[in-house]
Amino acid sequence: MALGATTALGVPSAAADTAPPAGEPPTVTADPLPTWQTNGTVWTVKVVGDAVYVGGTFTAIRPPGTSPGDPRELRRNNVAAFNATTGEPLPFNPDIQAKNAKEDIVQDLAVTPDGRTLYVSGKFATVNGQSRPRIASFALPGGQLTGLRHDIDGSVETLAVTATTVYAGGTFTSVDGTARQLLAAFDTATGALTGWAPIADARVMSMVVSPDGSQVVIGGKFDTLNGRPPHGLGSVRTDATGTSAPWETGLERIDDTRHSWATDLVADAATDSVYVSAAGTGAFDGRMAVDPNGGVLRWIDRCRGGSEAIGLLDGVLYTGSHAHDCSSQPDGFPELDDDGHQRLLAEPAVPDPAKHDTPPILHWFPDTNAAADGGQGPRAIDNNNRYLWVGGDFTTVNQRPQQGLTRFGTLAAAEDVNPPEPIAKPTVTKPDGTTGTLRITWRQTWDRDNRNLTYQVVRDGTTVVHTRNSASRFWDLKMLDHTDSGLASGSTHTYTIRATDHFGNTVQSPASEPVRSD
Repeated sequence: MALGATTALGVPSAAADTAPPAGEPPTVTADPLPTWQTNGTVWTVKVVGDAVYVGGTFTAIRPPGTSPGDPRELRRNNVAAFNATTGEPLPFNPDIQAKNAKEDIVQDLAVTPDGRTLYVSGKFATVNGQSRPRIASFALPGGQLTGLRHDIDGSVETLAVTATTVYAGGTFTSVDGTARQLLAAFDTATGALTGWAPIADARVMSMVVSPDGSQVVIGGKFDTLNGRPPHGLGSVRTDATGTSAPWETGLERIDDTRHSWATDLVADAATDSVYVSAAGTGAFDGRMAVDPNGGVLRWIDRCRGGSEAIGLLDGVLYTGSHAHDCSSQPDGFPELDDDGHQRLLAEPAVPDPAKHDTPPILHWFPDTNAAADGGQGPRAIDNNNRYLWVGGDFTTVNQRPQQGLTRFGTLAAAEDVNPPEPIAKPTVTKPDGTTGTLRITWRQTWDRDNRNLTYQVVRDGTTVVHTRNSASRFWDLKMLDHTDSGLASGSTHTYTIRATDHFGNTVQSPASEPVRSD
């Protein structure tokens, strides 16, 4: 089936974060860890053990907290590698170039299951000065360029790799003069073009091999695969020629200008699911989970604002997007004011069927900006079960300078150390007709990865006169109050508010204006 009407939604509130209630999956922290940056866009991230390979359109990398042109900057032409644990650069330094330096030069990275060969694809023409039109490979861990070479007449936007085969998709129509309509495959042992040749009728943008290895799930802007619908999402077999496999769920297509395309795909053997992120023009642009055996829809998330990349870690699906309205989801935010966006999101990969038939939005709200010239923010996500790496066209993370690349850690790998957001000073008034009594009123603050905070009302900078717990979300900050009584007649007092998360990270408001109690 194609996407239809919005599914019925459950309404119970989710509170998952780095310290969630029992039965809810914890997220990674929202605290970005020190990570070297790029001076341009990162389109693809691939984590291989404790090494992280990134590709895109950039010419240098630099230390965290520094500006472009820093004297410690290192040259890296469109591909680089980093230590997953430290965020520091690795020596891997091939020179990948395109005829037009403004193109999306490296668009995808993929590695063989044994971790010994890294494949790179995109719009490039040369690697280390040698002709490598649009696909190349490197031997790992040393990073030596291999002899893999093919003449491909269009970009290779996406790769999927098994032990025996490299599957490629994009905008090409021939490989070495042999017709291949946007899809092709190569033998991993010999590098030779294989007979696998399904046909897409428009751009292929994402691919993944099904958990059982029998199919390649394909996403893009096509209306048919091997002449068969549905639009934007389908599957072909990993047999000799790429025959069609049954597939039910497509992406939304209203007309030529209003349609969806699959930006990223993740296959998961534990849940026997393929997860899909989508962007669209006037059409569906959220996420969904499908059964790889037949493409039956498991759930759909209709957050609005294109989803560019997804990653799965410890039962949580992380998304890089420019979401601006998640009111369709349990615990989701409404349309954000002032053209606002929340560009990083988390949700359970498998919603609790007793509560929801669509995933709730979990309380994990780190954020980035987006490049000024049509940028989207996050463009790529991957992890090694300890660190979640995010690449894109952003220049800030949590409103602090950080370009192109960032990472977050699980609590097994990193502490939750950032305090809640700043809290405004409280207002203090004397209730009418009272003596020795003051009323303190303040607006909640919020924390990026802990929904429940503890508030303390502090009199005169030293005395805690009230403590309470309260849950908050960035789009729904409520007013709280406390009445402080038994004060000496005629005395004058100031008050501050402390807000503390589960891990003891605290923020304190400025002191209120002094107010007499009589």
